[in-house]
Amino acid sequence: MLKIMFVAGEASGDLHASRVAAKIKELAPEALLFGMGGDLMLAAGVDLEYNIADSAVMGFSEVLSSIPNLWKRLTRLKEIIASRRPNALVLIDFPDFNMRLARYAHKLSIPVIYYIPPKAWAWRRYRARQIAQITTVVASIFPFEAEFYRQAGANVVYVGHPLLDFAKSSLSQREAKKRFFLNPDEPVFGLMPGSRRKEIDRFLPVILKVANRIREIIPTCQFLLPLAPTISKTYLPEMPFVQVIEGETYNIMRACDLMCIASGTATLEAALMLTPMIIIYKVSFSTWVIAKSLVNLTHSGLPNIIAGREIVPEFLQSQANPQFISKIAIDLLSDPNKMARQKTELAKIRDQLGAEGAVERTARLVLRTAMGKGN
Repeated sequence: MLKIMFVAGEASGDLHASRVAAKIKELAPEALLFGMGGDLMLAAGVDLEYNIADSAVMGFSEVLSSIPNLWKRLTRLKEIIASRRPNALVLIDFPDFNMRLARYAHKLSIPVIYYIPPKAWAWRRYRARQIAQITTVVASIFPFEAEFYRQAGANVVYVGHPLLDFAKSSLSQREAKKRFFLNPDEPVFGLMPGSRRKEIDRFLPVILKVANRIREIIPTCQFLLPLAPTISKTYLPEMPFVQVIEGETYNIMRACDLMCIASGTATLEAALMLTPMIIIYKVSFSTWVIAKSLVNLTHSGLPNIIAGREIVPEFLQSQANPQFISKIAIDLLSDPNKMARQKTELAKIRDQLGAEGAVERTARLVLRTAMGKGN
């Protein structure tokens, strides 16, 4: 019986791991899956030693309090690796934790697949060579990332980005607007302040002020907020003019003419939906100072990182204020040609990422590796 161990430490990793695990169960029902993750992995058939809480943090200074608990889990997972001897260890992101597990498993000659590897191309570039030395295969989700790890000496398979399988809507923009009882002939502005409470606290007040300014200049504009499953509607402030919708993120993206999005995975989702956007991000001053000294990137948003240039407006730190953002938002909403140009650039991003099927390609790669059949 194949034994495959998964380790994800954050909500996003739980999501991506759950999809791969579910596909493995479909392809090899007899496979025994176990490890650390969240409710989605549990539902996909992974027997969890630890069920992660929503303990994701936004900055360096906020990590410290979680270290003792993480160290305890790391020790226990090493014990499980040694005692159960999985045919493969699948690690998803969460690098400071998972690289230690990779190193340990590698010493025991257990195959290690790193799915969604550390973003060493952004910071701590030396990690790429370390990853190359302690993994059997790196399953990369970006073409430029695959090449980066390949040059560092890693055995890399570009599996494609999993969002290509899921970031889609069957509705036209007019149909999507009507679905939410909006006027299909008037503009729609979307608010995406993030999926964690700290992000809501930090970004929603800014985006709301932007929305209010848009209402002053474009009174017919309509507003949607796709509520993240990690946030309760009761946590949000009163927003009489904003329609808050649960569970329909991609239909909302299709309905929107423009969105203001906190930097993160949602920016790539919007790009794949060809939804024009403005990206904002702000962290504590201490976190920003440390990040600036470590990060090797010119841009923050994934669409701009993938494109290698700014195709989407970004407002970071002190620039992420309502006055600056609303000026650009109103300019875009008032100029269909500028919106069309951004859509054209976003389409290039989608083409660059390749074909759908990333989840199945990853699942088959895991099974081949676990059975000792190579890539």
